[in-house]
Amino acid sequence: MKLCLFLLFAGALDAVLTHFGISSGFVEEGNPIMKHIIEKSWSYFYMIKIFLPLLLLGLFYLRPLKGWIRTLIVSTCVLYLTVLVYHMVWIILYFNTST
Repeated sequence: MKLCLFLLFAGALDAVLTHFGISSGFVEEGNPIMKHIIEKSWSYFYMIKIFLPLLLLGLFYLRPLKGWIRTLIVSTCVLYLTVLVYHMVWIILYFNTST
């Protein structure tokens, strides 16, 4: 359950930081699928970033996380943690170059 909540938090934080970075012109979206979605609408981007972890939370209640599903979720958490660290790096660089 904690992993699912982390994914929800990380997805929302990733969406906000990505929006900030792209809007400020400091970064570009690296995922071609998400880049296409952002070009369509930021609302779609936010819906996807929040809906997918919510779907995972719903699945958690239907079937506890065991075996390969748990491994997949832990791997996704590690990936999101890496993405958030990357966000922190460019935010630090952004503030250092803007002053």
